[in-house]
Amino acid sequence: MKNLRPICFLVFFSYVQCQTLQRSLLAAAWNHTNSQNYLQENLRDITSIMVAQFLQKSTYQEVQTIVEELVHRAEKCKVLKPQESPSECSHQLMTTFLEHVCNNQGMADKQEFSDCCNINNKARLKCFLLYKKDDTEYSDVFQIPNLEQICDVDKENQASVKERYIYETSRKHPFLYGPTILTMSACYETAIRSCCQEENKTECFQIKLEPIRKYVREISLRHHHLCEIGIKFNHKVSKAVELVLLTKKQPKANFSEIAKLAGDVKNLHQTCCEGDVVACVLGRKEMFQRVVGESHERIKNHCDLREKLGDANFHDRLIILYTKKVPQLSAQELVTFTKNMAAAATKCCPLRDEQRFVCMEDSAKLILGALCRRHEAEPINAGVGHCCEDSYAFRKPCFDDLQVDRTYISPPLSCDQVISLKEDLCKAREEQFQTEKQKLLSNLVKQKPRATEMQVQLIIADFAHLVETCCQAEESEMCFRGEGSKLIEKCQSLLGHK
Repeated sequence: MKNLRPICFLVFFSYVQCQTLQRSLLAAAWNHTNSQNYLQENLRDITSIMVAQFLQKSTYQEVQTIVEELVHRAEKCKVLKPQESPSECSHQLMTTFLEHVCNNQGMADKQEFSDCCNINNKARLKCFLLYKKDDTEYSDVFQIPNLEQICDVDKENQASVKERYIYETSRKHPFLYGPTILTMSACYETAIRSCCQEENKTECFQIKLEPIRKYVREISLRHHHLCEIGIKFNHKVSKAVELVLLTKKQPKANFSEIAKLAGDVKNLHQTCCEGDVVACVLGRKEMFQRVVGESHERIKNHCDLREKLGDANFHDRLIILYTKKVPQLSAQELVTFTKNMAAAATKCCPLRDEQRFVCMEDSAKLILGALCRRHEAEPINAGVGHCCEDSYAFRKPCFDDLQVDRTYISPPLSCDQVISLKEDLCKAREEQFQTEKQKLLSNLVKQKPRATEMQVQLIIADFAHLVETCCQAEESEMCFRGEGSKLIEKCQSLLGHK
């Protein structure tokens, strides 16, 4: 799976900038799911989602009463060990729920499930699913009649604010996957706590709830569409759709690996669409950890390389790497871009694992966002375009995997054009001199992308030594002309010029 970039995972954990959290939602979701007792800790909320999505006409209090009874009876879920399959838990919860509805004639009639209750469990579930209705007129975040009142409620009972949001979102968006609702409820709860501290609460809520409202609406439509494919046609069709998408996105990847991934994603879609929130949440948790775990490994390798090379050489390595990936950028742009990347590593790498991950993801979001805005203003190359436009969630690993742009042909430059040997170098501050060396490094790589790192670094070392020597000489300009000619010859030899 390391060679795959599973764009279809976005339906389970999209990387959306949520203003109510001062970090990326992807990182927040990682922390939210990275718990050994995740199911037990969230069982009540998970059950609330399931009940509210099926019993859309039930009041908040009615849903809470049913949830209380189901959680009390769900023994398989309370004692589930990390290595055990959640199937028994999810089966028990779903079976108990359907029986509860069908044993209550008034409830079954109110929800129009009477016909469903007259058939066996397997067909009964499918029947229940057909009665789910997505409210297209829903405003996405339930209206708060009195902001002062909701803040008072939050002080007294913080759980009730989150539970109310889960109830309203679940019943209005019956196809929205449970994991998304759980994560967005945490985002919503944070907004409430933050805005209740502000003087202008109304303005704060409008600003901080808007990203949640927009995201919930968009992802709900996507989930609804995927579920319709499975319900009206067959989930094999959704597998075929995933297979086509992945094959187009990863034409060089192993087909059997793509087929397996498409199957895994299809199975998870089917589970989530059937309203099995327990299995959906835990399945998403497992898949999430597979993908984000890969991101953790990438960041660890990145930081290990920095530690091995040291800050200056690490920056040089980034310049060589990205000059080959995006040679269309000017040498100055490449130095600035990689300088920001190196600075992020300096800031984030000393942190502990989880903090390091969040720090690097947030830094990458800003750095790559700036590069993508540059591409939008003036297109760079197809690879950059793909990474910027295809998937925000996987933008960083996409750039990590970006290959050398072999379509680029550098305008031919002679060595005396590439190497600037002027007396002004003697007046340059250390930082300016480093920038000049790095611009030279980038320009050499553009001219000779197949040269080894050692070959170009020898030219850079000679350049630095020449500047140091000539700036100490009595006749600096004469020194630059005499010694500079030798450096130009070495450069010409490297570039293959006569």
